[in-house]
Amino acid sequence: MVFLLAKTEGDSLVDFSPKWLSLYEFYYDVIKAGQYIWKIRQLHDQYGPIIRINPEEVHIQDANFYDEVYTGATHKRNKWSFFTNQSGLTSSAFATNDHDLHRMRRGALNPYFSKQKVRQLQPRIEKSLKNLLGRVDDFRISGEPLMVGLAYAALANDIVMDYALGRSENRLLAPDFDPSFKEAGEAGAKLGHLVKQLPWLLQIMKILPDNMQVILNPVMASFIKLNQDVIRHVARIYSHRHDPHNQYNSQTTVFHEILQSDLPEHEKMPTRLWQDGQVTVIAGTLTTAAALSEITFHLLDQPMHLRKLKTELDTVTSGSGQLPEMAKLEQLPYLTAVIKEGLRLSSGISTRLQRIATEETLVFTARYPGGIDGNTIEKKYTLRPGIPLSMTGLLIHHSPTYFEDPMTFWPQRWLEDKSLDKYLVPFSRGTRSCVGINLAYAELYLTIATVFGFRFKDGRKGTADWGARSHFTKADGYLKMDFYQVYLDSAATARAK
Repeated sequence: MVFLLAKTEGDSLVDFSPKWLSLYEFYYDVIKAGQYIWKIRQLHDQYGPIIRINPEEVHIQDANFYDEVYTGATHKRNKWSFFTNQSGLTSSAFATNDHDLHRMRRGALNPYFSKQKVRQLQPRIEKSLKNLLGRVDDFRISGEPLMVGLAYAALANDIVMDYALGRSENRLLAPDFDPSFKEAGEAGAKLGHLVKQLPWLLQIMKILPDNMQVILNPVMASFIKLNQDVIRHVARIYSHRHDPHNQYNSQTTVFHEILQSDLPEHEKMPTRLWQDGQVTVIAGTLTTAAALSEITFHLLDQPMHLRKLKTELDTVTSGSGQLPEMAKLEQLPYLTAVIKEGLRLSSGISTRLQRIATEETLVFTARYPGGIDGNTIEKKYTLRPGIPLSMTGLLIHHSPTYFEDPMTFWPQRWLEDKSLDKYLVPFSRGTRSCVGINLAYAELYLTIATVFGFRFKDGRKGTADWGARSHFTKADGYLKMDFYQVYLDSAATARAK
């Protein structure tokens, strides 16, 4: 098997690759359930920082080249239909392949997800956090373990639906946190591997009636319900957009922002808008929940980090449960380091992201060991316009080349070496970076500050902190937490345990 690229030293990379590479990817991603990412890492270890991984796509493992692939607005970068078609939401800004069309659609979304706008809506986020604290206290009192991943998925879903759509399913208040949506999202991600290889399957699924899809895959029921709800919601907003007294115009949602933008009228049709809403809700649920779960596990697993964090949080919250403004939380160095480390280890987007330079030729310099006197050998690869180029954030985040002891949770690394920031790419970079990055950071800062900076009131003993222990079960693999009370009186703490 040959994964090396044939052309070097200024020669243009030609469209030559064994056709069996498609079957190779199919085997690792479909048969072995999403394992191609790890095979790609192995191939890089074997062949170097640039390899061809399917008949058309070139993968690069060199974080210093990241900003060449994922660049700013002055350099055109298209997405690749092989990746975007799997979503079935090809009219959304996320899945728009063409650079110029994406720029127009994304421009209508950007104001609503700006840092200033997100900060203005902090009270709406805090409302969901209040529900989370209530559920945490319920589990503390009952003694039952809290399913952390489900709780955070419910929180993230409630926040993003309220923020983007002006309504939510209140999954936090459901006794079991309504896990169907999280499960459907995970099932959809797995299905994506198959749909990428066999895109006609998606067309068949679209033809099937909703009830038939639920019979074939019951966990998709919540996705179908979301589709129907978003479509109806968008249609109502659109039909009443010129009536200032209608209830739908009293809300603030991403759809109101788009309808008030200077997009062409055909871009504002409900048949397209609902896809932007669907993508926003799906992307804003699973990735944020994964980062929160990662952070929570490591803080409970390594109390020294938790103690440092709580000490810092006490300087701005004093355990009162009253959160300061986002800007103040963002100035806390250790909290920021904890969040960065959680994002690095969780890598919510674990797939590779392809970009196609449409007008420029890129030159990548690869360095290989084996030169005279231990020096490296340099080879230049010329990547002509039209080639799908990809990198994988997770492989960068977990690489010892950029992060010492990469699988260890060590927030201090971000305080000791500011240069590491250029290797942190959980939301990608450039014009195609995640539109919800500011909302995601707001959720991370506010949630971690709330969960680990709050002290509850106990009627018998006054103000108390709470401790938590984490544990897994082999049966389901979920991270769980159980709680005990911590009082200023150490004897009372011992009794509570």
